[in-house]
Amino acid sequence: MPPAIELHHISKTFTERNWKTFLFQKPRYTKALDDISLTVEKGEIMGLLGPNGAGKTTLIKILATLISPDSGDGSIAGCSLSQQSAAVREKIGMVNTNDRTFYWRLTGRENLDFFAALYNLSGNAKKDRIARVLQLTQLQDKADFRFMNYSAGQKQRLSIARAMLPEPEVILLDEATSSLDPIATREFLSFTKEVLSAKEQKTILWCTHKLNEADEICDSLAILRHGRLLHSGPAREIKTLVSGRSGFLFTLKGPDKVLEKYHLSSIVHTHDGLTTCHSAASPEQIPQLVRELSAGGVEIFELSAVTESLESIFTELVTTQNRDIGHVS
Repeated sequence: MPPAIELHHISKTFTERNWKTFLFQKPRYTKALDDISLTVEKGEIMGLLGPNGAGKTTLIKILATLISPDSGDGSIAGCSLSQQSAAVREKIGMVNTNDRTFYWRLTGRENLDFFAALYNLSGNAKKDRIARVLQLTQLQDKADFRFMNYSAGQKQRLSIARAMLPEPEVILLDEATSSLDPIATREFLSFTKEVLSAKEQKTILWCTHKLNEADEICDSLAILRHGRLLHSGPAREIKTLVSGRSGFLFTLKGPDKVLEKYHLSSIVHTHDGLTTCHSAASPEQIPQLVRELSAGGVEIFELSAVTESLESIFTELVTTQNRDIGHVS
């Protein structure tokens, strides 16, 4: 089974045009994406992370076939971005923040009816599809209200409903919670995780700069900086990139030579004969480590996991990369 999303060496450069470039006849070039290769497996929620200007939205637009890369190619659900763009558009649903493409004086149902026709749906098939996406997004009771009277959360759910009209395999979410209040954001995160991903089995590319959201719902992460891909992979592996602070804390009492043998470094002063130590062992190694420590005469009073926050890891990754990169907008 091919990956849901596969990109190979995608690059994109824009030419900036303003009064300075016109006056001095010296165009300025912005390299928005630089040799991006990325894979998203079917059914996965991947968080596309990066500071403003990292190239996230440019990558989303390329995946949506709204713009073409200068070089490289990719595929969605096995369809080539460059050679099968029409087929790609049938495989994706896209949700933007602050979407202005709905008709404010029409009801939610009437808006969906209009967009369903653009997907070549008609008759009972269109009626059934609209009913399904309204039920899926829990907008049945608001379907016949005008769009202008929707709350921000309801507008975002209608965006999801529209994106689900073609029954896409991949959903692209670009800063989907930026206009939502904390309660609506919480509901939207739960809906994405529990309904779109778990129930509907959709592959989701979650583009955001809100690291707490990515930390909560994403299975894997891709971190962009200045148009380059710094790291990508399972979320738990990304969190191990900053070594020495994730792992486990032991509160124990035992011979120093045993602690040294298992590379347990004391990080807190001894108090009442107890020492707090850090271990970089993986979760799978901990049961065996506990058994061996006990056999060596070590008394373990407390054991707890320590996980570095995604925010601190992200900050360190994007600020310690020393690259010679041009301006990105």
